[in-house]
Amino acid sequence: MQGKNFSILTYGCQMNKFDSERMAGNLLLDGYQPSQDIDKADLILVNTCSVRAKSEQKVYSQLGRLKELKERNPKLIIAVAGCVAQQEGKRIFQKAPFVDLVLGPGGVSELSGLLLEVLNSKEKVLHLEQGAGFAEEQPLRESGVKAWLSVMEGCNNFCSYCIVPYTRGREKSKPSSIIMREVAELARQGYKEVTLLGQNVNSYGKDLEESIDFADLLVKVNQIEGINRIRFVTSHPRDLSSKLIGAMAGLPKVCEHLHLPLQSGSDS
Repeated sequence: MQGKNFSILTYGCQMNKFDSERMAGNLLLDGYQPSQDIDKADLILVNTCSVRAKSEQKVYSQLGRLKELKERNPKLIIAVAGCVAQQEGKRIFQKAPFVDLVLGPGGVSELSGLLLEVLNSKEKVLHLEQGAGFAEEQPLRESGVKAWLSVMEGCNNFCSYCIVPYTRGREKSKPSSIIMREVAELARQGYKEVTLLGQNVNSYGKDLEESIDFADLLVKVNQIEGINRIRFVTSHPRDLSSKLIGAMAGLPKVCEHLHLPLQSGSDS
């Protein structure tokens, strides 16, 4: 794949943006080079969001614009990733038959192998399996100062307005030892701010064998030298503990910034 260019079009939340950085890092290791000009790309990856119906409409509109590029360059690979990919599955091939690869959020770390499958088989490839764990990766980060870092995936709340448990699966927490190693490496690279990501970080640790919750994790990350600011998104009000509030108040590196999705609340 040496000498080939890729472009990633990202929709949606911070987790999606971080997933795009992860995929870009994997593509870089495979010999691809990033390109801001999709007209010159050998691979175009659309990383999608399905939180709002309009987001899905945007994806199909974007794919409609990419159809012309595929007609001009039949060797162009068009891939659709993210939550719309997980939700729509084979329907994407039916609505946009020029798409070569559809992969859900659980397939981000499998991108290299899936692309090889497309190239070798010349067939459309569908990957909707939920991820089994957290892979060690080298994301191609947009910033040299601020870094996103996934600490957990999925959600168990099944709110009526939210698609996350269906597209990203049930809650899976990353062991704190891995997180600490990753944050320490970010500090070594000169990053000053880290944002810990999860669909519901307040539930961190409930599925781990080690006795730890999100407040405990903040205490650990706060101890790493070189990191000056710690943020996190997103948090569900139901799982917000007094212990976490105390950690935010008492830990000097944790920013006084709490994301509370208003749709979690009562209309009354």
